[in-house]
Amino acid sequence: MNKISILGSGTSTGVPILGCKCRICQSNDPRNKRLRASVLIETKNSKSILVDTSPDLRAQLLNKNISSLDGVIITHDHADHTHGIDDLRPFSFQTQTPLPIFTDSETSLSLTTKFPYIFQRNKPIIGGGIPLLDLYPINEGPQQILDETFHFYFLPHGHGKSLCFFHEKFGYIVDCREILPQVLKSFREAKLDLLVIDCLRYQPHQTHLHLDLTLKYIEEIKPKKAILTHMGHEIEYSDIINQLSTLGYNSIFPAIDGQTFLYS
Repeated sequence: MNKISILGSGTSTGVPILGCKCRICQSNDPRNKRLRASVLIETKNSKSILVDTSPDLRAQLLNKNISSLDGVIITHDHADHTHGIDDLRPFSFQTQTPLPIFTDSETSLSLTTKFPYIFQRNKPIIGGGIPLLDLYPINEGPQQILDETFHFYFLPHGHGKSLCFFHEKFGYIVDCREILPQVLKSFREAKLDLLVIDCLRYQPHQTHLHLDLTLKYIEEIKPKKAILTHMGHEIEYSDIINQLSTLGYNSIFPAIDGQTFLYS
């Protein structure tokens, strides 16, 4: 079986939000503590693939005792999905070989601009080491990554786009304002065991999915189990569990940081 771990299930601020006095940010329930959104895929072929390098990456890797990676997928160039990239340095130190980073062309250009010391290697290294990372392009459609087949799709997010994908029977949809009909069709035809999907809050948002829309898409994709992620501080764990149960959804749950799931 393949395995995924929820490294973080929070929105761009994380939960709790610094300085916020709301009941959810002040909650003592560990299920309401959310690092920025990221997952780790561990395939049955012994490949470890990180999805996104959040600003909380170091803590996330330590929390799950992750000591090696084979590659990284970056879904888009926003800070909460990329600004932990420097924490990949120790993997370079261990192997002395480049760690492959897979992303779309626009994100590659953005990463090269934001992190020139990593991706524009035109000066000698002075002092501390730098992450040894190589960028590889992702295009829409099926693609081999580290001998694993992923199916990638672009979705609208803010002024740009983000990548979603499925790998065998696992689907990941994060940071989007809508899911296009052809993407819904492809995900439904994949007959997923598990779908991890964006759900920022209860009310509509300009760049993210909200609960009613997320539930609509889950009903269309029909996974065996769905996990809500990228949740803000409007969502309290017990409240949304009760709401989902009242609505009759017995296979949809909010994510908890550190959770693991198996899929075929």
